[in-house]
Amino acid sequence: MFIYRFSRLIKSKLLWGFLALLMVFAFVVADSCSGLAGQAGGARIGDDPVAPRTMSQAERAIGVMNGELMGALPEHAQVFAMFLRANENQDEEEEGLATRRAVWKLLAARTVGDRHGLAAGTPAAVDAIESWFVGPSGAFAPEFYRAFLARANFADSPRAFEELLADTWLPAQAATLAVFNAVGWVSPMERDFTLSTRFDKTTAYAATLPNTLKDEAIDVSDAELQAWYDAHKDDYQVPERRAIAYVEIPSAPFGDKLDIPELDAMQYYEDHQSEFYGTGTNATVTLPFEEVKDKAIAKERARRAMEEAFVHANEALVPQAATAGLAAAAKPYGETKTATLQNGQAPGFQNGRDVAASVFEMDTEEAQFNAVAGDDRVYLIQLTKIEPAHIAALDEVRDAVLADARRDKREQRLRANGETIRGLLAKELEKGTAFDQAVAACKVDGLTATTAMTFTLGNRAADIDIPHRDTILAAAAQLGVKALSEPQLTPGDDLVLVYVDKREPGDALLKATSTPRLLQELAFWGALPLAGDWLSWNLDRQPPTRADGVPLFPVARPDEEEPAE
Repeated sequence: MFIYRFSRLIKSKLLWGFLALLMVFAFVVADSCSGLAGQAGGARIGDDPVAPRTMSQAERAIGVMNGELMGALPEHAQVFAMFLRANENQDEEEEGLATRRAVWKLLAARTVGDRHGLAAGTPAAVDAIESWFVGPSGAFAPEFYRAFLARANFADSPRAFEELLADTWLPAQAATLAVFNAVGWVSPMERDFTLSTRFDKTTAYAATLPNTLKDEAIDVSDAELQAWYDAHKDDYQVPERRAIAYVEIPSAPFGDKLDIPELDAMQYYEDHQSEFYGTGTNATVTLPFEEVKDKAIAKERARRAMEEAFVHANEALVPQAATAGLAAAAKPYGETKTATLQNGQAPGFQNGRDVAASVFEMDTEEAQFNAVAGDDRVYLIQLTKIEPAHIAALDEVRDAVLADARRDKREQRLRANGETIRGLLAKELEKGTAFDQAVAACKVDGLTATTAMTFTLGNRAADIDIPHRDTILAAAAQLGVKALSEPQLTPGDDLVLVYVDKREPGDALLKATSTPRLLQELAFWGALPLAGDWLSWNLDRQPPTRADGVPLFPVARPDEEEPAE
């Protein structure tokens, strides 16, 4: 709270400059000391110590790649982010561990990149930035880069982002993409088959059996129910839940008596120019201050009002709530409300991420109260109860378990029926029987055959319009000529069997011009899991430890079992 009060007292830019110099000096000294501490007793990758600054860079890099900004990155940077998330348990309960592992994957890959001289320092970072943030003309667009820096919390320190790229991100990305490119090979047979399925004219048939088996008609014994539950207990895990009581403190009244000097509004305007764009044809042009002065004053007033409300909540209301209770502290602001949060989520709250983070850091005994700023209000929060994550007992989730067991039993019956029909149909087709006659020969009530369907998968949206279209086309894309698919279950659990009768050469020019892009696509999807595996393997072979050799976290991924001792 001191910084809010202190910042209000300092109006002299000279004084601010002097303060900035002091802060820079302090951070340099602190970083030097922390680096020495890291050398002496910090974390290590194999035999190499990891300096606190390097760790901080890696954490910030993961924050950029995993956050909402990922879509603003170029394609290869997004691919690298996918590599880092590959092979990790996606359960929200394991999100923290997965994020920590991503940080260490980055650091381990950086070690390999540095070892082989990949990414040549700051020049490589500058080249990457100039190639990433380009305008319609294809040239570097500084305004795009500045906007990205602002959203990534690097607005005041673009050099820090460049150092992050040069020192941590690019060496790791270069090492991983080298592995990706090395394994991204497509066999001629796979290439030719995929080209044929996409660009040749395919003639296919489908046999369809509507589903008449309803879940409620499926009997599940108590023993079967228990067996299903025992085999799928993890599906019924209840995440940690936290109950809170809270009150909303509007910030607007704190601004009613504030006098906003024009210079302060001008400073807000300078710091937030993206909020003062024009409209229509000049929507990307910042309007002159004189045209938006009232708007800037209002925004500065709202910002200062939020500061005042937040300071008041922390300095007055939190201590009052701790001694007299939440109801007494909240009395001027209406009745308290209640909510239950889980998985670190706070739906319905402004700034929900910070609200959730605050709640999941609180303690019901020692740190029971806190204040969190929203957009136009402050939440005064009391943590009232913590319900740890646990696997629900069968009696608690009996209805859900029964529904899942019935669904599984129904699918097993449908697939078994499909296999029987497929065997009968295959025998008839081997005799050379026409498809519709082969379906009739199976003598299965309700089983019907389509007429011949002719389409080109590369232009499938325009070529075919039939029931179960997506299921049929997806199956046809995997089949050779005169091949019958495995039983396919549609979203409504109808049974479909697809048969490809013939393929005729399609547009040769389209096929030729599409080949390079197709090869890239096949290589990408083939190499994607392997590159992710390499990052995990590379981390496992040089696991992060404390200086005394104790692992910082389990090396095995969350979805793997620990090896037996």
